[in-house]
Amino acid sequence: MEFDILIIGAGVAGLSAASFLSNRGLHVAIVDKGIPHVLKSGECLMADALPIMKKLGYAYEFLASNHLSLEAYQVKWGNQETYQRHLVSSPTGTGWVVDRKVFDDMLLQKCLEHEVSFFWEQKIDQLSHNGLWEILTSGKETNELKASFVIDASGRARAFTRRIGIKKFHSDKLLATCCHLEGQSDKTDRMASIISDTDGWWYYAQYCRDKGSLAYFTDADLPQHKTINHLQDKAKSNSILKALLLDKHFIPTTFMRNAAYSSAIQNCVGDGWLAMGDAAMSFDPLSSFGMTSAMSSAFYGSQAIMRFFHNQPEYLKTYQQLLQQNYLSYLKKRKIEYAKVSNSESKFWLRRQ
Repeated sequence: MEFDILIIGAGVAGLSAASFLSNRGLHVAIVDKGIPHVLKSGECLMADALPIMKKLGYAYEFLASNHLSLEAYQVKWGNQETYQRHLVSSPTGTGWVVDRKVFDDMLLQKCLEHEVSFFWEQKIDQLSHNGLWEILTSGKETNELKASFVIDASGRARAFTRRIGIKKFHSDKLLATCCHLEGQSDKTDRMASIISDTDGWWYYAQYCRDKGSLAYFTDADLPQHKTINHLQDKAKSNSILKALLLDKHFIPTTFMRNAAYSSAIQNCVGDGWLAMGDAAMSFDPLSSFGMTSAMSSAFYGSQAIMRFFHNQPEYLKTYQQLLQQNYLSYLKKRKIEYAKVSNSESKFWLRRQ
């Protein structure tokens, strides 16, 4: 089977790019190792993401999905007193706590409307490039796929760029231990909570009326919560979280660990390929920049690919320069935020001073 573009990975970046490019007449396929409709942790999305969603063509559908509004952050960071950072008065306004399953299903539907082909439960076995990319996949079935252009949107796994020898650089070892919780919230104000502790930090937010996401972030080489009971006990030992999680039920089947480290690859573009989303550059969840970055790189990467198909390959380098500038700016801001916790002698915080 031959396509104009083959996308590796069906996350936010991959689905956004597939919908955008297929809507402009290109024959697009997505290969993903997983299955659709998987439950994922809720994420915070700032209001400045709405313009990029308009450019990608799904702002209306997003707003119609009625994600919970994010009006403030409750923050306990280092020795600072607990405070609320309200978003109502910010230049861009309030944001959202996104229900990722609803969001991803919306993107999937947009792709199906534009006749994107999907190959689920597939991994790359072999690949070669001689004018066309030829990729052999295996898993649920075996497929021989050909494409003029390949997009790596496979997240931190970097399933494509890793195979062609593109180096990656880690800035840290951050790992998230997560789970979902059930229980009604009667709060009228919608807040996400960020709380530092001795060896890392917590995140909690209700992403729909009866479910929330809890995550603990620390480095992969430091002690971890091995079971959901350990995570629950640790969370409830924190006075702020104990009050937030009152009457909430931890869902055992949702307990998982996910990579959350900041990283970048040496080159985001090459001969007939481009990386976007976390496959290009990944961000600390403290920045709330993950989904926005995925959508932005999908839009600007897709624009560069459109120029590539119109014999203007130099725009691929422009895309790479844009991402590199954004990443360097992000690293400076991340350092400033972590430096605010300066009184700890733990390895986690000392590494970030």
